[in-house]
Amino acid sequence: MKEEPRIIYSLDAFPVSNNRWNQGNKFKETIYSTALSILYSHLWYQDIELYADDTAYKFLYMLPCRVTKINSNKDKVIWMKSKIDVMEKQTKPFVHLDNDVFIKKKINFDFDKVIVEQNDYELYGMYQYRVDFFNKYTQHLDHWKPDLGYAFNCGVLGFRDLELRDQFLKVFYDLEEIFIKNHNPKIAKIEPCIVLEQYNLASLLAHHNIKPTLLLWKKTLFENFQLADKMGYSHIVGQKKYRSDIVQEIENRLFKLFPYWYKEVKNALEKEGIF
Repeated sequence: MKEEPRIIYSLDAFPVSNNRWNQGNKFKETIYSTALSILYSHLWYQDIELYADDTAYKFLYMLPCRVTKINSNKDKVIWMKSKIDVMEKQTKPFVHLDNDVFIKKKINFDFDKVIVEQNDYELYGMYQYRVDFFNKYTQHLDHWKPDLGYAFNCGVLGFRDLELRDQFLKVFYDLEEIFIKNHNPKIAKIEPCIVLEQYNLASLLAHHNIKPTLLLWKKTLFENFQLADKMGYSHIVGQKKYRSDIVQEIENRLFKLFPYWYKEVKNALEKEGIF
């Protein structure tokens, strides 16, 4: 039987506190969402670690998992950089869960090399103009596919093959350097993260003819939604997580299901004047 991968999270508070996606300050919402996600995972998994910057650490250090301080990248454009930083720290098989992922029934993360949430065939249109930007500068990258036609949703992203993880880190840094060097925000605003992470990973795996394990393996988004519901899995992607009704539902669930931890987090927030 394969070793159960450890579950890891990452949280750099700077992007969500500084108008990421033009959404204003979403720090409190992110703290509650992260707490609920971790506490759900705590029901099913033994080895969980949250990596949090100094700001987030003050409000989540008390959770029933290992909580480790990391440095903030102070970057609201490449907002998922902390995810890359903590993946690089791992020395054994792991699964990284995004802070808006909730596992309400135990999922056995059984995979050989790499696992991702699902294939984003139906959402590929949102990648295309971003990929077109990178295509101008990536001719020297052996793994790069200029028109792959799909990418992966990485709300769940795990590696058992750590050499493959290292290759992914390298191509991430290669593409990040291209973006930093060539992007001019005064000309066009490019949200790069879905290409740096999700399309880039898909290109790398296609280059090596590796098929990842898909947590949600159906053909369409609707079928995967049904499968996720049956599995007890949910991922509130993008700006949807900031809708007032969803924000309220996350806090309500935290209060009803984990009242002790809800009180601890809420008190920590209120001591800092965050209501």
